[in-house]
Amino acid sequence: MIKVTLYQKDNHVYRLHYEGHAGYAEHGSDIVCAAVSMLTLNTLNAIEKFTDEPIKQLAYSEEKGLIDVEFPRRKSGEFEPEAELLIRTLILGLIDTKEMYGEKYIQILKK
Repeated sequence: MIKVTLYQKDNHVYRLHYEGHAGYAEHGSDIVCAAVSMLTLNTLNAIEKFTDEPIKQLAYSEEKGLIDVEFPRRKSGEFEPEAELLIRTLILGLIDTKEMYGEKYIQILKK
């Protein structure tokens, strides 16, 4: 199962932590893992390319299904509106994926 933890302050996500693999299908054929990876990587790439929101990579391991990134300015209450929209869109996609495939494969926690 993929566990996604959204760390929030004042309803703004300042850290994204993903761990695990969905287990929906064999490695290389798992459409749930692929969907979550694509949503996440595309969002991070878009934030990096189209906004001034800094991103700090805390950890990454493809083998463990680990992605841990922080948005340092968001943690202190500052945020770029464009990045906010992208992050909210990411969360919408993650929720839709969870609803489509179930909590057996993806769990979303808020802290």
